[in-house]
Amino acid sequence: MPLTSLSELGKILDVETEERAIDGFVIDSKQVKKGSVFFALKGKKFDAHKFLVEVAQRGGVAAVVDQEYKGGAFGLKLIRVPDVVEALQKIATAVHAKRKGYVIAITGSIGKTTTKEFLASLLESKFKVSKTPGNANSQVGLPLFVLNNKEEYDVLVIEMGMSQVGEMEKLVQIVPPDLALLTKIGQAHVGYFTDGQEGIVREKAIIFSHPKTKVGIINAEALQFKRLSDLSLEKKITFGFDRPADFFLKRGWFIEERGQETAQFELPFDEDHFAENFLAAATVAREMGLEWNEIFKKGRFLKGFQLRFEKIEKNGVIFINDCYNASPEAAKAAIKSLPIPSLGGKTVAILGELEGQGIYSEKNHREVAELAALKVDHAFLLGKQCLPMVDVFKQAGKTVEFFSDIEQLKNVVFDVLRPGDVVLIKGANYTRLWQLLS
Repeated sequence: MPLTSLSELGKILDVETEERAIDGFVIDSKQVKKGSVFFALKGKKFDAHKFLVEVAQRGGVAAVVDQEYKGGAFGLKLIRVPDVVEALQKIATAVHAKRKGYVIAITGSIGKTTTKEFLASLLESKFKVSKTPGNANSQVGLPLFVLNNKEEYDVLVIEMGMSQVGEMEKLVQIVPPDLALLTKIGQAHVGYFTDGQEGIVREKAIIFSHPKTKVGIINAEALQFKRLSDLSLEKKITFGFDRPADFFLKRGWFIEERGQETAQFELPFDEDHFAENFLAAATVAREMGLEWNEIFKKGRFLKGFQLRFEKIEKNGVIFINDCYNASPEAAKAAIKSLPIPSLGGKTVAILGELEGQGIYSEKNHREVAELAALKVDHAFLLGKQCLPMVDVFKQAGKTVEFFSDIEQLKNVVFDVLRPGDVVLIKGANYTRLWQLLS
């Protein structure tokens, strides 16, 4: 159950506190309300200890601060700890351990959030479901969700993300899964691993490592990695799109479950990557005891998540807003799924930098551009990591324009768009490409 008093929190951290009622946990001072506990995070470019005055003014009751903090308390109860993030995680671990319910955790390089949303929708026909909001899948986001989640549930569906070594292990310790699902393995954050994609595989595989985890559901494509093909679990289930697996999806749409083909069914989208996300969710739903007719009935009403291949029409132009984040594989999937423009229309790509590519940056940006050049008439590129893409488009005889500033891009791009055009917007979240449509 949620924490309701500082004394409960103090017992977890083994510090002396007092009996004050608490209501909610935050890391953003602007989200503080009466009764909030504030975690004063500190990074290379920010220090939340500077906002304790605002926390107090907004009604906060306590702040978890670095033990070296020398400033004032402003009426707040200060809880001093060696590491604020570790304290947040320790509290969340203790709180979750007291809760009941079946935990399903999802990781992978592509499609985590969409698969989570699809799965939660499917399971709601049979269970009381709670899920992480948005992509609250990080070292801070997941424990905050745990602390603030007041819902009672039969099944908890969570997303686990990682970008560096050691992060997945911490998430698994906070919320150990009963069932773990692995979507596709790609090259998101590959620049943070000295051994490249093998490092990503090693880190992602930790989601199956907790003794509580009895069931593992894995994209069949990931079995090319020995670490995953040799994975030992009480039950291991595979799913694949147009490839042999325990559950595999055939165009049209049919699913073959261990040699038995389902009836044909409908989906509210045509894009392959959404269909594969649905297959992953359906595989878990079957493991949870749902019948195919229940799955297909709910499947007809599934919707993509915000900023994930979101279709928006403005003045006759179709924008594909897929700019929450961008790995090489996600960018290629978006390009492959672009709809055909109306008669006389053109295909335009607004591409920002791929995230966390490190020494693989030039190679991966060029590969995305090579695929895009086959479908795109006009390309707009944002960010210096996209410079290698310029030559690719020029060599393909396509119009390409490079920008280092999003405001300059915004001033130019809409002048070339006409009714009937299809425009893909894809880039890492930090490029802020989503602002083009705001």
